[in-house]
Amino acid sequence: MAPLRHFFIMSTVNVRVNGRGNAWPVILGQDHPFYNRHNFEDLANASFSIIKSSSKDPKEKDIEWDLMIDAGHGAVQYLLKNCNRIPEAVFLTHPNIDHTLGLDWIVQSYYKVYQTPYPVYATILCWKIVKTTFPHLVGLIEFKEIIPYEKIEIQEIEGVELIPFPAYHGKSAVGATMLFFIVHEDNIKRKILFTGDILCPLLREEDYTIISEVDLLVTDANNRFPYPKSNHWSITGGLYDNMSQYLSAFFDQCTLGLLLEPHLLYNATDNYARCFDYFLNREISIADFYFTLESFIKRISPHKVALIHYSGGEDLKYYNENILTTQELELWANNSIGSSLSSQFIVPYVSQHMDFLTTTKTTN
Repeated sequence: MAPLRHFFIMSTVNVRVNGRGNAWPVILGQDHPFYNRHNFEDLANASFSIIKSSSKDPKEKDIEWDLMIDAGHGAVQYLLKNCNRIPEAVFLTHPNIDHTLGLDWIVQSYYKVYQTPYPVYATILCWKIVKTTFPHLVGLIEFKEIIPYEKIEIQEIEGVELIPFPAYHGKSAVGATMLFFIVHEDNIKRKILFTGDILCPLLREEDYTIISEVDLLVTDANNRFPYPKSNHWSITGGLYDNMSQYLSAFFDQCTLGLLLEPHLLYNATDNYARCFDYFLNREISIADFYFTLESFIKRISPHKVALIHYSGGEDLKYYNENILTTQELELWANNSIGSSLSSQFIVPYVSQHMDFLTTTKTTN
């Protein structure tokens, strides 16, 4: 009997990598094993597009629509070189300028072509910072507020839904949000979660059910081992299965108030602040939150995990562990933690189109 073959439905919807870097991928005057300083595309900050196209390697004419997640430095240059079209909308995970710098270029381009404001999705707190950073864009942007935990339908593209989940990425990242997209296509439902820059998700118990077994998790992998002062979570909790002293010390000092501060201060609206009543009306322990990618993955069991925003600087400085190349990081992730998990780890390159090997049937 011939062996059974497993056939997967390859969707025309995938996630393109517009940039994969952290705020400063290569320090001026230095080199970095992970990034090629001679390739500008490899120096773009973490940015992605959910696209629908008629090709696995689409050009401008092949793309039906493009929803862009974050627009930091280098992302627009990537678009100009590789497809040269304006995305249908931009979604911001948080207002730090290394994730918003390209917004000016995109918005101005759209307005010059269509003479109408450009749709930008963000939390109200994120939007307040964007307005301060780019005051000249206020009249050129159609701000579309996303409210934590509330599902919305994306108006520009039929069949795409979004649920924003708040996150903690330090005091300056007000309104920081993970973006959970649900894309309906021919009775297939694709689930994609972008963490953005993150130290800790602020999820309620019922939220874990919603994001469980997500098809693709695109996540902050700034360092392999913990250094919470960087305001980024780590891939693992420490060396050789021992909890890091830096993470342990952080737990001793961390409070619920610290994690909620960037969401409840800075003149948050009552509508926004009420989203966090869940935490304020319960006895919540810091141990109820996830500060490492490994522990988060064990909880939600994603099918594929894309590691982006890698630096490794804290690994070298505080753990005397080498900064890895792209291939080394992917091998390390799959061997060190992937062997005990069902998730597949990838470290994507710029321009890579991340597809889906799993199919989730739509029941409604």
